[in-house]
Amino acid sequence: MITVDCSNALAIKNKLLVYVADNLEALPILKSDKFILDSMDDTLVIDKIDVTSTIVEFLESTDLKEYFQIISKDNDIKIESLEGKEMKEKLEKISKTYPNPFFECTHC
Repeated sequence: MITVDCSNALAIKNKLLVYVADNLEALPILKSDKFILDSMDDTLVIDKIDVTSTIVEFLESTDLKEYFQIISKDNDIKIESLEGKEMKEKLEKISKTYPNPFFECTHC
C-alpha cells in the first residue's frame, strides 16, 4: 500500500486520485486529505516509483509540475505546493467547486 498525502494540495487531490488509480489499476481508499493505493490483486504490488512517475505525468498534463514538489519516504508520498500567483490561477481553472461535499465518482 502506498499513501499519497495531499494535505497541502487539496485542490488537485480528487483529479489526481482518479488519474493515478486509473493508470495504475489500483484500488483507492479515500481519507480527508490523503488517499491510499492498494492493489486489486493480492499477487501484485504497487511500486512507489510507478506512483511517483504517474503523479509527475498528471502534473505535467495539467501544466502544474513547476508548482508542486513530490517528497517520498518509505511507502508515503507527500505532495507539497509551492506558492505563486500563477499556480493559484491554474488551480482555479482545473478545480471545480461542487455543492455536494462528498467525493463524486467520475464513472457514475
